[in-house]
Amino acid sequence: MIVSAEAADVSTAAAAAREGLGGVQLQWGSYSLEQTRRLADSLQAEAAASPSGTPLFIAVDYEGGSVYVPTTLGLLELPTNMMLGAAADENNTAMLFYLAGKELKRAGINVAFGPVLDVNTNPKNPIIGIRSFGSDPQRVALLGGAVINGLKAAGVIAVGKHFPGHGAALQDSHKTLPEISLSTAELHTAHLVPFKRAIELGVPGIMTAHIRYPALDAKRPATLSRAVLGGLLKKDLGYRGLVITDSLDMSAITSRLSIHRAAAEALRSGADLLLIGRGDPRRAVREIAAQVRSGRINETRLNDAYHKVLAAKRAAGLFDPPEAPTPFDKAYLEITAALSRQAVTLAGAGCSLPLPKDKKIAVIMFAPQRFASNSIHLYRALLENGYPASQYFYDIGVDGADARKILAAAREADILVIGSFQWAGAQNATQRETINRLLAAGKPSVLISLMNPYDLAGYPQAACTMALYGMTAPSMAAAGEALAGLFKPAGRLPVTLPK
Repeated sequence: MIVSAEAADVSTAAAAAREGLGGVQLQWGSYSLEQTRRLADSLQAEAAASPSGTPLFIAVDYEGGSVYVPTTLGLLELPTNMMLGAAADENNTAMLFYLAGKELKRAGINVAFGPVLDVNTNPKNPIIGIRSFGSDPQRVALLGGAVINGLKAAGVIAVGKHFPGHGAALQDSHKTLPEISLSTAELHTAHLVPFKRAIELGVPGIMTAHIRYPALDAKRPATLSRAVLGGLLKKDLGYRGLVITDSLDMSAITSRLSIHRAAAEALRSGADLLLIGRGDPRRAVREIAAQVRSGRINETRLNDAYHKVLAAKRAAGLFDPPEAPTPFDKAYLEITAALSRQAVTLAGAGCSLPLPKDKKIAVIMFAPQRFASNSIHLYRALLENGYPASQYFYDIGVDGADARKILAAAREADILVIGSFQWAGAQNATQRETINRLLAAGKPSVLISLMNPYDLAGYPQAACTMALYGMTAPSMAAAGEALAGLFKPAGRLPVTLPK
């Protein structure tokens, strides 16, 4: 079992580690890499003092996209997967994740819950979106494989997710139990393609989806389905690695079943490693033990999961002396900058770049406050290249007073550079209304999708549109450089925008 823990309170995880817990998932938090390392080392010390002395999996959700913020566990900022999909550079993606894997090990982390292998075929998907490499199964397979190879080369356990595919969902499994009514043929043609490739590459772990697929199992979500885990994944696809549940404290599960009973049912159905989140590991142990004694869980199934976990820990070197950490930030940042430039996509046909230097430019950004420091990099690139630009930063929700300020700033400018920030399933109406008013002013404009490229479909009147797929510091700098003509954007949309 794996429990969740934050730096502010690791008492439950530490106590469980002393009793032989399998691992700890560190929750995101804004603290230094050194603090993360001390936390990981302290938990491993507790595990070493347990009766078995078995080292812990120390895991994080490691993927670019909506699950990250610019400062997380002291790790360097990761490009979003859709940004990597637009760049479509297999070699640089593998190298980036080799370096990223080395940084994870420097922080004491040995398991990455990534890559996301979901093929985002539903533009209205509320939870995957830019977490996916795109809507093309072959591209997702190619770049997902690059991530797996990079992490494996660094000695980090990669976990592909969410089997058998979350990309067609219309609901968020954190909040409810989605259902995907695709045929088995449709699943094999699109959504299973990246998982098949990952299995060919020997991916150490595959994470399940809390989604019901009637074509596979009419009653149970994949996480709790013997037909999906034991049948499709293990028998049909021949997977022999770790089967890992998504967190069992999500509403898709808890709205129907308690965490400890879900843990037992997932184990019985074929899962080897149980993410119980904020659940009580002792209660889950008691439930599993009771079901083994009653015969509901076959003892062979329990032993199979146990030995697979130990084998994965040995293969990842968890029983070996830790390697000396080495810093490599410069190489990581150089590759991230290169991939960010390759990802910049001109989605509209009406762009004339570079922007003229004899015109006043208003850079108007809409984004959550935590991205304010990243937004500066576009503005700075324009200034450093001789542009008379001014920047205005506003939250994604716009009130009446801010709207008046924004429109006043636009009236003073000759050219508008507008940054739109929308999450996959939550389109902010006030932001959209304000951007429409800016575009209606008739001034030359560049509309930039900062996060979710699907929002560009909401502005058909915008002649010049650009997609970045994530508001990282390197992507914002790349956008500024593209506007200044330092390179010609060559990224391609990795998804199909709705008409």
